[in-house]
Amino acid sequence: MTERPMNNDELSMTRRQALQLALVTGGSIVGGSFLAACNDSTSPTESITPTPRNQTLIVDQSAQFTVFDSFNPFIPNGQQYQTGFGQVCKEFLFYYNLITGETKPWLAKSWEYNSDHTQLTLKLNPKAHWNDGTAFTAKDIVFTLQMLLQNDALIGASNYIPFVKQAKASDDQTVVIDLKIANPRFHYNFICGIINGIEIVPEHIWSKQNPLTFKAGPPVWTGPYKLDRTIPSQFMYIWKKDPNYWNKDELDPKPEYVVYRTTPTTDSEVEQFKRGQVDVPAFDYQHAVAIKNQYSNIAIEQKFRDPCPRAIAINCDPSKGLLADPRMHWAISYLIDRKMLGSTVWSVPTPPAQFPWGDYPSNEKWSDQSIAAKYQLTYDPKKAAALLDEMGAKLNSSGKRTYNGQPLQYEIMTSAKVGDPEYIYGQKLADELNKIGISANVRYYDGTVWTNKFNNGQFDITTYYICGEVLDPGQLYSSFEISKTKPINQDASAGGNFQRVTYKDLDSLAKELDHTDPGDTANMALFNQALDTFYKDLPIIPVTQTTYPTVFNTSYWTNWPTDDNLYQVPSNWWGQFLFVVGSLKPTGKA
Repeated sequence: MTERPMNNDELSMTRRQALQLALVTGGSIVGGSFLAACNDSTSPTESITPTPRNQTLIVDQSAQFTVFDSFNPFIPNGQQYQTGFGQVCKEFLFYYNLITGETKPWLAKSWEYNSDHTQLTLKLNPKAHWNDGTAFTAKDIVFTLQMLLQNDALIGASNYIPFVKQAKASDDQTVVIDLKIANPRFHYNFICGIINGIEIVPEHIWSKQNPLTFKAGPPVWTGPYKLDRTIPSQFMYIWKKDPNYWNKDELDPKPEYVVYRTTPTTDSEVEQFKRGQVDVPAFDYQHAVAIKNQYSNIAIEQKFRDPCPRAIAINCDPSKGLLADPRMHWAISYLIDRKMLGSTVWSVPTPPAQFPWGDYPSNEKWSDQSIAAKYQLTYDPKKAAALLDEMGAKLNSSGKRTYNGQPLQYEIMTSAKVGDPEYIYGQKLADELNKIGISANVRYYDGTVWTNKFNNGQFDITTYYICGEVLDPGQLYSSFEISKTKPINQDASAGGNFQRVTYKDLDSLAKELDHTDPGDTANMALFNQALDTFYKDLPIIPVTQTTYPTVFNTSYWTNWPTDDNLYQVPSNWWGQFLFVVGSLKPTGKA
């Protein structure tokens, strides 16, 4: 049966009054909620937000929104970036498009190093201004860097304190940063690569505040949308287009409003999507496929790869015995049937991961196939058994393997819930270990507990991902430097060597790459040597690429990044989603 809008006579006075009251009071109503009042509607044109539906882009997030009055990115719980704050309100100096491999100048026009990479000069866009009308200048960047250098408790300060000697503004559009040591990648801090980059704040506001307590609301940033309101009772952020946005010539989004909210229950969201009330849902691929059979205004993008391949991470601390031996890493790798996992376990078919980075065309220059051919990541339990025998972990009469007289037993921890793909990845590995004579079990820990255990090295093996490489592999290898490790039970998050990797050959190459220009083709041999050494030590084991389908509703907006037009990262929690919003076209639906 085709649903139709209810006319005013059919819409009860009680509901009309509730809706009107919700609009007046910003969403809260007595005896219920604005969202609940809308949920029983059969009208495809009724908005679930206090804004006109045909002027509003509505994005759902699976993350629970809990912060509604703070926009400080430098303190714990000081912001929630995935509420639209980091997508349509903030902007960054440069944006990297993983799809095309291009870096787009934005708040800045260019960067340039001196000959030995000890000084970086940034040239800014003279048109840029904050959403209160104040010019965005070099002084804002210098102020932000100095604030971080002087407050090591601020989030992100550790990215700058070891490197920055001083920063100065030679004029309003020129920033000169002197570095303590050569660093040909320091400009990466200013690029929105994965999700975001450095958060530059306005000096004229923040210089009068304590950055450790300042809530910075309403947020003064440079993006095309300003905060209209938050509705905590509906877990909703509403952003309104800024008529005075500085870069309209390049980016003039058509939605007058952008709304981010925490998704309701899956059943409710599915029904709202089918009514055209949600543009970017958070439900999974299986629900999207089911909807497609009964709803035509749906687009499912399935080609975008997350830059972080799924992986198995090993605790390589020397106290872990066999787990610290690279041969054990290879034994574990041979027990992973990547083709099976990618074709039957992941939500959509996704290929095995051979290299420790996403399979983007822009990464092909780092992906030496001759090296990969030497270190094929294949499923071969016989080779795993042979390696275990070689290391002295042989089967005893009961069919179990021991090492130095002790039984081998490992826990594979995961933050994925039972039934989720990454949990199954862990379970399949545990099954294979048990078959080969090693006692293993998989155990789920919720996010906070898992993170604490991972940061402090309180694990054997864990399902994980490889997320260090964005612009060049040196970013990944640097996390394996010995100086960045910590003893077990000490937090390693500052340095990033969570797995306690202490291999001297990999450490030496990583440190050399720290000072090597990735843009110089003469250095490719060194990068290839590091890749060869990574495979030899295999401190983290690539499993599959990560394909994340994205679902869009085409009722009110078109020109989404789809499989046949994947022009930009489609993930709505990334900073690059700004350009998706800016590319949308209205359908004209009332």
